[in-house]
Amino acid sequence: MNCPIGIRSLSVCFPEMIRKPEDSEHNFPDLMDKINSRKTRLSRSISTAEELEINIWSQEVAPYLSDPFRGNIERRVLNLQESPLTLEYRAAQEAIQTAELTPKDVELMIVTSFYPGQIGPGNACYLAHQLGLCCPAWNLESTCSSALIALQNAHALLQTTAYQNVLVVVSHVGSQNVDEEDTLSWSMGDGAGAFIVDTLKPNQGILGTKIVPTTATCGAYCYELIINSQGKPQIFTRTGENASSLAETAVDFVRTCCEGAVAAAGVSLEQIDFFAFNTPTAWYNRVCTRALGIDWERTINLYPYYANIGPVSVIANLYHAAKVGKIRENDLVLVYTNGAAATAAATVMRWGDVTLGCAPTPPIKVTSHDEKSQHIDTTSFCVETSSLSTEKLLAVPPEERQQLLEKSLLQWLAAAMELSFTDLNPQARLTSYLDSLMALTFKSRIETDLAIRVPINQFFGENNIVQLAELLLSHLALVNLTSSASLPNEVEEREKLSL
Repeated sequence: MNCPIGIRSLSVCFPEMIRKPEDSEHNFPDLMDKINSRKTRLSRSISTAEELEINIWSQEVAPYLSDPFRGNIERRVLNLQESPLTLEYRAAQEAIQTAELTPKDVELMIVTSFYPGQIGPGNACYLAHQLGLCCPAWNLESTCSSALIALQNAHALLQTTAYQNVLVVVSHVGSQNVDEEDTLSWSMGDGAGAFIVDTLKPNQGILGTKIVPTTATCGAYCYELIINSQGKPQIFTRTGENASSLAETAVDFVRTCCEGAVAAAGVSLEQIDFFAFNTPTAWYNRVCTRALGIDWERTINLYPYYANIGPVSVIANLYHAAKVGKIRENDLVLVYTNGAAATAAATVMRWGDVTLGCAPTPPIKVTSHDEKSQHIDTTSFCVETSSLSTEKLLAVPPEERQQLLEKSLLQWLAAAMELSFTDLNPQARLTSYLDSLMALTFKSRIETDLAIRVPINQFFGENNIVQLAELLLSHLALVNLTSSASLPNEVEEREKLSL
């Protein structure tokens, strides 16, 4: 059996509170002094690491060895009114709604609560009760690979027709489970993600998967039961004695899983349109791309703005990549995750018409230096706008195209700038809204949606939205004049537009 089964809807949910490195520097000045005194010793360890045949890892980690924040610029953490369950509920609710389902339509829910917020089992039953589900719900855990392992389980169950759809919900609350005076806590973030697994169009969905055990990394982390300041029992995570195994095995695991997944799917790495890796550190994305010999621009790295969000990381990367058009329907997507003392997994899928939930709060601290050093794409946080293709534009009557295109361009600007649509004036100069970075992003979005080239100077000077729309329509008319499918009236109208 090989039914087209895959992700139908996707959502993410993050806490409102955003922590920045300077918060920890202010709260723990004595610890910062100790860290600064260790920087020289840390920098000298690079040559030792290179001798251990983990060159890719050591080269990529080198710039971060003296950074106690491990490359994160900010991270999202729970406030007193939030819990893992509240994040899971909001993510699950959006995934259901964007798939145009109701809670009664969901036939099975698989939940990973890493960590659940209490000592004992995960939140599956509690979440099912809060959502008003009438179906079975169970907990599943495979550390940072939990999302992919849940996806494989859902895929297998749907193949047998035991269920018609499955809701997968994954959360990670690391900020409350690490000692604040341990620098490991400064790289831990919180969040949740959810997706509906369902039948898709023919040839879409999961094509191949490769999963291997990561037994070599047992002991990389250790877990302790403590009594917190409120007198309640709590699990604390600490770096274990076998932490070096994460570096020593990283390259082998990513190659084994990704090469195995593409072989199972009957494709090659060169055919993959987009790669989504879990990103527990700022450098992990680069380790994976170098190990596979692929261009890092075919990936996305959100670690600097979310820090380590465990099994939610890969969901967030998929979500933001789809949000800005890095992933489009029918693209070949390879997803890879590595869970310490659990499993490493890779899945190749042909992306479907995936509906997306609301965008989270954009980052508050973005600089050109951060973008360059972290190899990230800040446009992944832009609020989604309705994409406009050449086909959609040419499908409407010629006299309506200018208005439709102007509206689409204004929607993008409004979403990117977090303004109301009515706050923008189509006659105002573009430079009143765009800086150089935003102009390049706007240009890229237009070229992707309409498949035409736009000179960068069209976004500067006295140009406005009305003039830009006229120029784009003129370009489209010239491009489509050569189409053998064009009708005489259509060609005549395009000639007028081009003139």
